Amino acid sequence: MRLKRSGFTLVELLVVIAIIGILIALLLPAVQAAREAARRSECSNNLKQIALAMHSRMTSHRAFPPGRLGCDATNGEQPCIGVPLEDRVGPSAFVMVLPYLEQQALYDLFNGDRFKGGPWLTQSGGNTAWISDYEEAIAQRPSVFVCPSDTAEPCCEVYDDGEGPIVVGKSHWFIDGKCAATGNYALCMGTKGPSYGTSYANVKYGNNGAFLYIKELKPRDFGDGLNSTIFLGETYLTHQRNSELVWSLGYRHSSLRSTENPVNTPIGEGSTLNLYNRVFNAAFGSKHPGGAQFAFGDGHVSFLGEDIDLNAYRALSTRDKGDRVGDVEY
Repeated sequence: MRLKRSGFTLVELLVVIAIIGILIALLLPAVQAAREAARRSECSNNLKQIALAMHSRMTSHRAFPPGRLGCDATNGEQPCIGVPLEDRVGPSAFVMVLPYLEQQALYDLFNGDRFKGGPWLTQSGGNTAWISDYEEAIAQRPSVFVCPSDTAEPCCEVYDDGEGPIVVGKSHWFIDGKCAATGNYALCMGTKGPSYGTSYANVKYGNNGAFLYIKELKPRDFGDGLNSTIFLGETYLTHQRNSELVWSLGYRHSSLRSTENPVNTPIGEGSTLNLYNRVFNAAFGSKHPGGAQFAFGDGHVSFLGEDIDLNAYRALSTRDKGDRVGDVEY
């Protein structure tokens, strides 16, 4: 007797392969969505940790840290008249809260609590240069400052603008071959953004948000309440020259941003400022679909859609309802 062989025919095999392909096609978006949800959750946790670190620092110093410690090249207006160059040191608020993010060792590399002569020193010509003593600190990129959904390179791109491959624009001098580490989160200065240019009075010191140059704010300075005031939000592709953000450097329209432009305004579009061969729009945004996440003064994190009413969005970034942008009152 002959034994009858059993198995798939070619048609049956093709049907099985087609079914498997359909199932994979159906499952892949769900897997990707689950991964993005996990990344978004991790990003939200980062923002919350940073906001709470601001509070811990406020408790010990009786004030929130300034967005930038020390003056920059501005010396014709108060409070920077007569401030010596060695005190124009430039670290961002992110540096000042490192001890409250379990980053004491990194804080010590920045010569924390003193910051004399660095890490970002304004030179007599107005350029902001890092100091070699701080190279190791500036090159580090703590994961708490990085959104896992973003694709930014860990170091800022270095360009050759005809004077050699050691500068980004002409403002921040990055030593060739060294890393100025990027970050994905920016502090909120308020509503006064690129259309106000580089005005010290309006943008740096006189803005209407939570983090300014030099000035340390206290909870009583927030007339809207901390729970209604944006402290920081997301940014993306921060290694590129038109969206550069070095987490350790306090710099307007970069690590200090505004709500003048809507959420997710494309890089280089909207209200912009051409500054040292770079076009900043200072917008918040993210790689999360449809909007970006923001941490508020009380520590909670909210996702704001890119279709949020612009007036409402700007109102969330100010300390007081009476703050103005142009002719609009909030």
